[in-house]
Parts: sequence; structure tokens; C-alpha cells
Amino acid sequence: MITVQSRHPSWRRMWWTHPELSLAAVAAAAWLTILTVHAATAALPMAAQQLSTLRPDQGMAGHHRGRFNPGIATREYVMSEPGWGPAFLVSVGLWVLMVTAMMLPTALPEARSISLNGKWKRRQRGPGLFAVGYLAVWSAVGVLLLLTAWLIGAKATGPFVVSGALATAAAWESTRWKRLCLRACHRLRSLPPDGWRADRASVREGIRNGVYCTGSCGPMMVPMALAPHSVGLSLMLFLFAVVSLEKLLTRAVDHLRLVAAVLAIAAVIVVSGAAVIG
Repeated sequence: MITVQSRHPSWRRMWWTHPELSLAAVAAAAWLTILTVHAATAALPMAAQQLSTLRPDQGMAGHHRGRFNPGIATREYVMSEPGWGPAFLVSVGLWVLMVTAMMLPTALPEARSISLNGKWKRRQRGPGLFAVGYLAVWSAVGVLLLLTAWLIGAKATGPFVVSGALATAAAWESTRWKRLCLRACHRLRSLPPDGWRADRASVREGIRNGVYCTGSCGPMMVPMALAPHSVGLSLMLFLFAVVSLEKLLTRAVDHLRLVAAVLAIAAVIVVSGAAVIG
């Protein structure tokens, strides 16, 4: 009983001293969900192949081959089915889940700053409202990106398109607009300490930060929507590492050429792997 009483205050102090932990927990839950979905999706082709072996007259593996290897934006396996609208919403949901896992951790310093500069009673409220505005911007960008990819069709997806998107992201790293957006990601304006003005300012700051963040990192997220399932998770882990280093380094602007080189190498690897498999 004494042990429980001695530990409880220290845990509570850590939680309130580091209010960004709540958003970190949300991002961790998103990662766990993504890994679960990836494992479940990867198991579907094997199950279909086994079933088609048991019942070769139905040819299930061939019929559903397109279903089991889509990227987020792939519509080939959906548009042939009635009522593809719900499937598009699923794609949008996967995008939101992905940006929550990949991008929300990079905004934790800004969320922490908002919390520590507000009143004590707003320790969790301020960062939460900031995250709502931040993810709303990324969600809107995802809807536009996915809708464009779905309207284009199968030509908008695949390893060669992913390689081209990575090359485009590498070129973007060398532009003046990239440097401006990245610097703006690290700036926070002073917010009201309390009341509805503080709530509105927190959401507005999340939107502002999200706009600059999409300007900085958006080109690196495009390949994630276009990548096939077979390379999606590995590409996601790679780009998460790149984005995290770029957003969290104090002098990240000085390393943009290195990031551009890494993305260019990744583009070559993706297209080389596709050529070998093809």
C-alpha cells in the first residue's frame, strides 16, 4: 500500500510535467493499429490461395488478386464493386491513421510549448485542440490527394509512380519554399492563457502549423498514398525516420541536401526493385 502511494504522485507529476505524452500515446495507438491492419492484410492472400487450392473451381486467388495488394489510393479493387463510396472513406481513414502515426510525433514540441505557456488547468486541453487543428489540415490534404489518385485510376499507383514521387520529394528539399515551410514549423505565436480565446487560438495554431508542415513534408507523404501494400510498411518506417529527423533537429535546414540525397537513393531502390521483380 505504501509502495502504491509513493509511486502515484511521481507518475502524476511526470504526466503533468510532460503533457505531450497524451498525444504520444495517441500516435503509439495509431502505430499499433497500422501494424495490426498490415499483418491482417498480409495474411489475406495466403488464406485466399489455400482456399482456392481446396476449391479450384472458384478461382478465388485470381479473382481477388487485386484486393490484397492495394495501396491506400488504389481503387482498382473497389470500383468494380457496387457502392465504392464507403471504400473511399476507408482509404481516407487509413490516411488519417497514417498521418497520426507519422506526423503527430513530430509536432510534440509545439504541443508541449502550448501546454507549458498556458494555465495549469489547460495542460491537456491546449495540446489536444492544437492536435485537432493540425490533423484536420492533414486530413483535408489526404482527401484531395486520394480523390485525385482514384480519379486517375491504376496509373496513379505502383512502384514506378512511387519512385517518381520520391524523386519529386527529393527535388522539393532543395527549394526555397521547403526551407521557409520548415522554419515556420518551428515557430509558435503567443496564445491567450485561458478561456474560449485560448481554445480558438490553439486550434488556429494547429491549423497554421499543419499548413506549413504539409508544405514542408507533404511531398514525402505522397508516396505513402501511392505505394502498394507489399512495400507500404517498410516505406512508412523509412519516411517516418526521415521526417522525424528533419522536423526535430534544431538546425534541420542545414541538412536538407543530405535528406534530398537519401530520398533520391530511395527512389532508385524502389524503381530498381520493381524492374527486378518485373
